[in-house]
Amino acid sequence: MIYSFLCSLNDILWSAVFLPCALACGGLLTLRCSALQLRRFPLAMKLTVGSMFQKSRAAKGTVTPFQAAATALASTVGTGNIIGTAQAIALGGPGAVFWMWAVSLLSMAIKYAEICLSILYRKREAGGGYSGGPMVYIESGLGQRFRPLALAYALLAALAAFGIGNMSQISSAAGAVTRAAAFFGLSAGSEPLFRHVLGLTLALITCAAVFRGTVGTGKATAVLVPLMSGVFFIAAGGVILCNAQRLPGVLLEIFRGAFSLKALGGGISGAAMRQALQWGLRRSAFSNEAGLGSAAIAHASADVRSAPEQGLWGIFEVFADTVVICSLTAFAILCSGIHVPWGQSVGGELFTSALATVFGKGCSLLFMALSLLLFAMSSVLGWALYGSCCIKYLLGSPAVAPYRLLFAGAVYVSCVMSTELIWALADCFNALMSVPNLIALFALSGQVEKVTRERFSA
Repeated sequence: MIYSFLCSLNDILWSAVFLPCALACGGLLTLRCSALQLRRFPLAMKLTVGSMFQKSRAAKGTVTPFQAAATALASTVGTGNIIGTAQAIALGGPGAVFWMWAVSLLSMAIKYAEICLSILYRKREAGGGYSGGPMVYIESGLGQRFRPLALAYALLAALAAFGIGNMSQISSAAGAVTRAAAFFGLSAGSEPLFRHVLGLTLALITCAAVFRGTVGTGKATAVLVPLMSGVFFIAAGGVILCNAQRLPGVLLEIFRGAFSLKALGGGISGAAMRQALQWGLRRSAFSNEAGLGSAAIAHASADVRSAPEQGLWGIFEVFADTVVICSLTAFAILCSGIHVPWGQSVGGELFTSALATVFGKGCSLLFMALSLLLFAMSSVLGWALYGSCCIKYLLGSPAVAPYRLLFAGAVYVSCVMSTELIWALADCFNALMSVPNLIALFALSGQVEKVTRERFSA
């Protein structure tokens, strides 16, 4: 009953609210910034990827630009890249991949703007460092009369952190770890007991990690993100290379599916293209979080002076997350030749089956368990920071510690809950928290245009 209600609510929120608003906002920012994500893409890669190989130090209480981006990527590069992409393909068809790419171009403009505004309106903390994010640029940029909107964002984001950045991630990872443990005979024939032990272990690890604060999180994710991404590239790339002869056909299928009127079940349906578009957008947003404003919270702590230059990290993040990692997942699934249950909600088992065609069942289960666990824990670190900042904005510093304890407790709960219900809740909170942020982006788009032209006028 609850699940059915959430599914119906999500269809309304995503189709009638987020979809048109995000597309309009991305289009407006693209126009006002003269398609910066395309014109300055080489510069964005130079200033972002290039800086990863340079040693830099941040002032006390702040993090380096790369550490800020790593924290943002830790929250975005999660199980959504694997499971979310698989769901988009199964529910929206191969054409959903095309719409993920198309939407990512607009998402780059949105995320660039979010980070710019976060740097422009951030506030200096008493003990050093900065705090910022949508709740701050809503209040400071739009004025005190919009403070209720800022409070609404902070509340919704603090709640959404439990879904997108915690329970949906950990639930998916727990399922993968449990399946691997059962295959290798490590669960002692009792899956429920294994899940409880796993949940307790992960909750204790989370509890110890989330109290490290912004600087500690930035340092940890700067190591974790490249490591987990590298492992993923090797596995997914292996499947694609072994099935390289199928890649041209897969690309053709993706482009045909994006504009096809043929429904997944067979007949002709005008809703087919809408399904591909809707699920491509929904899973793209879940993956790169553009429009949610979450990454802006992490970037507010960066030790930088130029808001537009730090904003370029947003372009890189969307490119790395959606165009690269999600594409690798999609290509691996579609090139492998495995059966896809069209029109059905799926989980990590689809990608596991794709890996098994090359690496065998045992190795694929082990890889999925390891990668999803790393992806999930990195997301937990990033979203614990986001949620803590939002709850601090709402209730002050004393509320942060209890919030973090609840956040760690949710890790345990998510190990034993239904995955479908958790994903439905995560989708709902994602759409709701985007509303205040998108309103602010529309209203402050002129400010983004101004600073962008000042920095990138040539």
